[in-house]
Amino acid sequence: MSVPGDSHATPSPTADQTACVLPWIHLCASIDGVYGRCCVDDSMYHTELYDEQEEPAFALNDDAIGCSPGSRYAKDNPDRVMGIREAFNSPNMKRTRLAMLGGERVEACKYCYFREDHGAQSYRQNVNRRFHQEYDLDVLAARTAADGTVEEFPFFLDIRFGNLCNLRCVMCTYPVSSSWGAKQRPSWSSAVIDPYRDDDELWATLRENAHLIRKLYFAGGEPFLQPGHFAMLELLVETGNAHNVDIQYNSNLTVSPDNAIKLLRHFKSVGIGASCDGVGEVFEYIRAGGKWADFVANLRLLRSDFDVWLQVSPQRHNLWDLRNVLEFARTEGLEVDLANVVQWPQDLSVASLSAEEKARATQELTDLIAWCAELGWDKPATHLDALRSFMNSLDPTRLVDDGVS
Repeated sequence: MSVPGDSHATPSPTADQTACVLPWIHLCASIDGVYGRCCVDDSMYHTELYDEQEEPAFALNDDAIGCSPGSRYAKDNPDRVMGIREAFNSPNMKRTRLAMLGGERVEACKYCYFREDHGAQSYRQNVNRRFHQEYDLDVLAARTAADGTVEEFPFFLDIRFGNLCNLRCVMCTYPVSSSWGAKQRPSWSSAVIDPYRDDDELWATLRENAHLIRKLYFAGGEPFLQPGHFAMLELLVETGNAHNVDIQYNSNLTVSPDNAIKLLRHFKSVGIGASCDGVGEVFEYIRAGGKWADFVANLRLLRSDFDVWLQVSPQRHNLWDLRNVLEFARTEGLEVDLANVVQWPQDLSVASLSAEEKARATQELTDLIAWCAELGWDKPATHLDALRSFMNSLDPTRLVDDGVS
């Protein structure tokens, strides 16, 4: 929102309830070449198009940010093809900033608002805490022109360099995983998707602005398999900017990270959220194609050099194995993050449990919360409490598709 004659936006008294710092500092790019406000931006995902037997028109959602030149969407949305600098100030991104400052809920951000409304931790809340120095609404407003423009390069990037992945996780699907694509995909598409490999404009822009990049997030597919991920690391090392950049990963850690370790030692910091949704057989069932022994070996290899924690996606398949995950973490001296509660597919959500199962699960979670509290282990206790609230708060038919982020 803005006042007459003012050249900058001004925050509403209710902006803190809707605003997220990311549209001011960040840009996401999906595995198939659609730009987003973040990785849970509802407008970025068009998964239903890949269910069509005949190749459909790849029309972008109305509130999507835009698409990259190398994406399948470029042909059908010629006026919305753009590079990352243009995407950061696209019409929809500018409208998003103004709406948030005005205290309005943004439709593309409904995943976070939904979680907050039902007692779960949201990505919006997490990033506002993580970037608390940047999250000052008056400062953000002062940086925002009356039309929503921010004349800066996003210092935090999340570019999903394709869908190459070695696993078929039960809560995942095609096009996010090439392994799922090898098993089930329409004949008009390919298992492996990589819209950025030959995007010369993207790589030129990244090289030109390497000195402005401060944070990177890599996810999948599986980043330790993706050529674009390695090219990005090499670019930052070659330009002499790696020592200024913090990197965070979400990795299944079932593939050897040996090729990355030497490069990663150049960076300011490296944090790796190791996807761990169970121990032993439960892990191998949920992360189909992965081997528990490989995961443990790679985890121990990386933790000698980098910050590693367990990234858990609570769901009905692992609800009864969370105690084993937590005990494994204690044995290994690892932190645990359980905030990414599975909402979709609907039948995997803990909200879809029967009333009898919810009663039993509530007791199990209550016991786990008490155990964590006795240990002074605040983070998992907080996440488990939010999981318990989320599970008991809603009708499963109201779940929001998370886009398989």
